[in-house]
Amino acid sequence: MVAKKKEETNIRVEVIAGLTTFFTMAYILIINPTLMSNAGIDFQAVFIATAISAGICSIIMGVFANRPLALASGMGLNAYFVYSVLLGSGLSFGTALVAVFVASLLVFLLALSKIKISDAISDSFKHALIAGLGLFLVFIGMQNAHFVETSSATVVTLGNLLAPKALIAILGLFLTTMLITKRVNGAMLIAIMLTTTVAMAIGLTPMPEKIFELPIGFEKTFMKLDFSALTDTRILPVIWTFFIISFFDIVGTLTALLAKAGYVDKKGKVKGLENALTINGLSGMIGAAFGVPTIITYLENASGIEAGGKTGKVAIVVGLLFLISVFFFPLIKSIPIEAAAPAIIITGIFMATAMGGIKLDDNTEAIPALLTIATIPFTFSISHGIGVGAITYVFLKLVTMRHREIHPVMYIIALFSILEFAKVF
Repeated sequence: MVAKKKEETNIRVEVIAGLTTFFTMAYILIINPTLMSNAGIDFQAVFIATAISAGICSIIMGVFANRPLALASGMGLNAYFVYSVLLGSGLSFGTALVAVFVASLLVFLLALSKIKISDAISDSFKHALIAGLGLFLVFIGMQNAHFVETSSATVVTLGNLLAPKALIAILGLFLTTMLITKRVNGAMLIAIMLTTTVAMAIGLTPMPEKIFELPIGFEKTFMKLDFSALTDTRILPVIWTFFIISFFDIVGTLTALLAKAGYVDKKGKVKGLENALTINGLSGMIGAAFGVPTIITYLENASGIEAGGKTGKVAIVVGLLFLISVFFFPLIKSIPIEAAAPAIIITGIFMATAMGGIKLDDNTEAIPALLTIATIPFTFSISHGIGVGAITYVFLKLVTMRHREIHPVMYIIALFSILEFAKVF
């Protein structure tokens, strides 16, 4: 528990900040079921699971950590869950959920243990993972927008941009970038809704028959974890990938947001980081139980903090709004993938800017990092990107006699990756 203190805020400011944060990150209610339905998971069930799990976890953060940090299924992690694990590896839905659960349990235990693992991986490698994941999202978004399509000659090629569905996606992309550039709160959600309205007006997508509906079909994703899958060695690299990506994403996001909210002591230490990290680990397990990919703290919380949010009341407001949203499924169902695709692309682009943190003047840092970034989208696999980067990093450090810079954890990742590439598991 974090000790309570008098904050420079009031309930009105906190509520406004909560509304701001919710509308900034509510696009996940559209994106998550859209992506997961591509793997045959029931759209409505995922929508309900996404809303309820985000609501519960955000309220937990607000009550027990007293920080203005809302949570939901992570962008990028959900794409990995669908395209690499379910469709790419052919693992079952229950197996994928167990991988998320175990990875989140590791984050939870690591946070409780106070072991400092964040220094085990170089900053360049951390930035490369986020950037590579961003390009992965961009590629998926472009496919859904019909901007790229398969080609027998070049693998991929430019799609038919004059097709009605592609034109809708182009409209959405321009609207999204314009609103974000103008710093409009909830830019991506607003762009999705406006694009959907246009798609309905031209008959590309049907109008919703109703606005409200009681949440049904929830049992299709709830408690579907298959713990017997832990005996299958194919799950090991999946667990490892979920853990590595989620851990460093969460730590980086929490550090930035808590510092922005003013939770830094005189020595520069971020206050409440361990507590918030613990709740993130717990939230990931809760999300797996509900049937959604890893739940993490959203960087979009910065919008609520910018609006004056300082305490857990912000997260509680966001959580309540997520819970209320389960009754608006008919509206969400009517949104075409072409309207949601620009949000996926833009999110990926913002993540890709992390490559600016790579030490390009040091080849032992730059080469592994850039190989990681390239491998992730080209192989449609984050774990392959981690493997290529880790092996190259260890190799270059050793041949340049800089072995002292290699943390023992990097040796483990490299060895684990070699075994994966050798198809030992």
